Amino acid sequence: MKPFLLSFIYAVVGICAFSSSALAELRLASVFKDHMVLQRQKPLSIWGWAEPNQTIGVSFGGQEKSTQADENGRWQVEFAAFEASTDGRSLSVQAGSESKEIKDVLIGEVWICAGQSNMARPLFNDSIDYPFFKNYTEDAEYPQIRFIDIQTYASTTPLNDLDPQIQASAQWQILNKNSSLKTMSIAFFFAKELNKTLGVPVGLIQVAVSGTPLTSWMAKETFDSTAAEFPDLPDYNKAFEAAEEKLANASLSYPDWAGLQTELEAWRKSPKGRWPGFNGIIPDYPAVLYNTLIHPLAPFAIRGVLWHQGESGPGLKHKERLLANIAQWQKLFGQDFYFIWGSLTRNTSTSPPLQPSMDASAGMDEEFLLASQAFGPDGRGVLVNFSDLGNSTTHWAMKEEAGKRMAAASYARIFGKAEVVFTGPELITATIDGDKVRAKFGHTGGGLVYAPSVNGISGVVLEGKSGEMVWANVVIEGDTAVFSHPDITNPSNVSYGWQNNPHETLFNKEGFPAFSFRAVPRTRINKGTPGTPLVEMVAPAKGVELSINHVRRDGYLFNIVQRKAPNSNTTVRVFIPAEWKAASVTSRGASIETGPIQNNAEGIRFYEIPAEINGPDIQVSNADKIPDFSKIHRF
Repeated sequence: MKPFLLSFIYAVVGICAFSSSALAELRLASVFKDHMVLQRQKPLSIWGWAEPNQTIGVSFGGQEKSTQADENGRWQVEFAAFEASTDGRSLSVQAGSESKEIKDVLIGEVWICAGQSNMARPLFNDSIDYPFFKNYTEDAEYPQIRFIDIQTYASTTPLNDLDPQIQASAQWQILNKNSSLKTMSIAFFFAKELNKTLGVPVGLIQVAVSGTPLTSWMAKETFDSTAAEFPDLPDYNKAFEAAEEKLANASLSYPDWAGLQTELEAWRKSPKGRWPGFNGIIPDYPAVLYNTLIHPLAPFAIRGVLWHQGESGPGLKHKERLLANIAQWQKLFGQDFYFIWGSLTRNTSTSPPLQPSMDASAGMDEEFLLASQAFGPDGRGVLVNFSDLGNSTTHWAMKEEAGKRMAAASYARIFGKAEVVFTGPELITATIDGDKVRAKFGHTGGGLVYAPSVNGISGVVLEGKSGEMVWANVVIEGDTAVFSHPDITNPSNVSYGWQNNPHETLFNKEGFPAFSFRAVPRTRINKGTPGTPLVEMVAPAKGVELSINHVRRDGYLFNIVQRKAPNSNTTVRVFIPAEWKAASVTSRGASIETGPIQNNAEGIRFYEIPAEINGPDIQVSNADKIPDFSKIHRF
């Protein structure tokens, strides 16, 4: 994963950055600001600080509550649940002669948006790689959608509130053309769908941070509890020591966390330029983002968390850590909220393999699948398959599709629309039965569908006990797929989608591809040899990326990209699958001149054609049966 985006500022403290009780004037927690959204249909906790033992009165929406600040000055009241409201109301707090008022407060759906860069990237940053993202600002006038973007900050101690020097200046903003470039891309599309479909306000609390591992979002207690249960996982102290060692080898101006504190203290006296903690190493310390971006928000009422993370390690027992992390967050907030998260995506810079082969690219997705299975079909954790949304870079472009799938997941699992299909078939169980493997799926929608890829490739790798691999034969029996092959009489495993750019051959009738899986998870991977690619550049150039986007039995799509560069031309070879007599090559419906069929050293046929860099998709099709790619994506 790339280093932190320049728009993020890192600050790091070894102790709590401030003492709430030292600020005796009346104040609310920093998340309570003008234009905010409060969660509908849940009790609402409102809290802040004042003089110790002072009587506090709070009023909102016709309800009035009173309480007394504790010995540290902290106070909290709870309002009964409200229904959604688009009318801007005021939240008033009174303590003696002091008063505070939060204006233009709506009631609707509130979501925390967390994880790493594919959640963190706002429209602005995505528009640098993908200029068409700027077009999304033309559909951004949604006054009922509000967001707060909280500056990144790191601490080894859980903060009671957002840091007043770094984070407390964050404001709730109304989504419009001018503010939209600051919204996180997936969250932007998710919120628009919810607002249009449910007709209620939507609030986004944006805390995701580029390049961060799961461990930076885990509380110290989660580290220690998982280490106690699984001895191969480090506890908090061991994780901290590992981060210290990495920092010591980074050749920075500070050798360890204590040295960083000295620089930070000096910086705070004259805060000019970047924080000394601005680097990609600090989030390797355990719990440092949980302490500053999650802990200070509790017990704010939310519907759930949108999460995308997994490219940055560590991956060891990711399922166990993820489940423990979700449970701890729910305990912290005192709410059994929903956790909707997305899988990783494919890398389209290589072709789907023409020979049975595997790699480790799906290892994290396997951990996600295991976690999803632990939640069960009606649990509060909802996994959404993004595997088909990737392109040739880590920061993939199809955020609109991702946000809309997450919104559809919320309709199906939260808002009483069980008929909505939002993802592809997901393995429930797999059993080895003699010479066959039977895999039962959920999320089959209108039915489980199998459609072979080029050359009849099933995309399912059946493994024998001696390490041999073949493309399995596939038979569909209701919501179950049966895998077998006459050359494998004692299968040891079966895998699907276990390549950087896998064949998509298992779907539901709604067209969503199946999630990657192995019948026997967490086992050794037999790699194999991919074979000749479908497309290759004749003269590859630095910075020019080949992206093979979709492969079907009778056609495939590809394009060539050079980021931040004007359009130009190159030459590519497009290979003709053995099943085809000839191929048709088109772009936007217009034919591309192919010249004569040629053969490579292995006797595989190809055309050599001109291709536009940064141009539209090129479609290579079976000349006898040209497929329709227009409905690859549902939204």
